[in-house]
Amino acid sequence: MMESNTPDQKSTPVKSDSLLNPEGNRTAFSAAEKKGAKMRKRSSVLSIVCAVIFFVVLFWLLKSGQLSNTKSIQKTIENAGVFGPLIYILIYMFTSYVPIIPMGSLGSIGIVLFGTWPAFIYNSIVSILNCFLAYLLARHYGWKIILWFASPQTVEKYEGWLAKFKHFELVFAILMFMPVSPDLVLCMMAGLMKMKLSHFIPIILFSRPFSSWCYSTGLLKVFQGLRNFFHV
Repeated sequence: MMESNTPDQKSTPVKSDSLLNPEGNRTAFSAAEKKGAKMRKRSSVLSIVCAVIFFVVLFWLLKSGQLSNTKSIQKTIENAGVFGPLIYILIYMFTSYVPIIPMGSLGSIGIVLFGTWPAFIYNSIVSILNCFLAYLLARHYGWKIILWFASPQTVEKYEGWLAKFKHFELVFAILMFMPVSPDLVLCMMAGLMKMKLSHFIPIILFSRPFSSWCYSTGLLKVFQGLRNFFHV
């Protein structure tokens, strides 16, 4: 998921052997850093504004009782046929890179819209596709793309932490199983570190469904708590 940052402080020069700017071209790095900071700032502002709108609408829906009849909501979605899940998956993928809805909220909303098991399948598909996309973006566009989603300090922090372990792929797999982890940034780092696709695929296929299930059901409990609080 995209990192939400306030405008970055003045960054320190990256090391020549870092994932960022491996060629040691300071001019290229400076230009990429400025562009990345601008993209992250826009994303942060957009995320804050949309989060406020989201919670205002959610509050109104809870108070008005619009969300009290989940079976009626699910029936409406079923009538949409294949377009219901397809639109949900596309919107969920889009919000992973452009956070117009608070992080992970759609995973829990999917459980309300489709039911537990269908939502689990759709959320797992989204998580898996997002990880593959992040990996392929990094392999294709190189180190500059990661600065759109994380600051140089954040990337170097993860890189330095991972460098302490000899088996990057094992640590990567453990982090991918965690419900809360910077999955997009880590997948981009895996792409930059030239992790073999034959190793990347099984890690993602096994880890992301588990992570998606834990995260979505956790947020759903929060959502149900809000419903009980507002007596709807």
